[in-house]
Amino acid sequence: EVRQEQSTLKSELQVLKASVANLGILKHESFRLQRDLLQERTKVRALSEELENQMNVHRWRKLEGSDPTTYNMITRTHTLQKQLIRRTEEVAEKDLMIQ
Repeated sequence: EVRQEQSTLKSELQVLKASVANLGILKHESFRLQRDLLQERTKVRALSEELENQMNVHRWRKLEGSDPTTYNMITRTHTLQKQLIRRTEEVAEKDLMIQ
């Protein structure tokens, strides 16, 4: 009876050790998936905003010759939006690393 319990406990210990070994791998995979999800959400947000604002540079190319000031403001807005998206991703990644 004691030997049977000892045998049961040993096999339980081996199963738990295997689970602990997989824990690190699972944490790493979870972090990677969270980062990927965050990147995809950022892309979706950027594309949604672009659809709402309809700021397609090709649509404004005519302005480059006729109204350079407005064209420059539009291209500057695009640049700033891209920077904002990139920095938002960086902050979110650092936040995930902190957690």
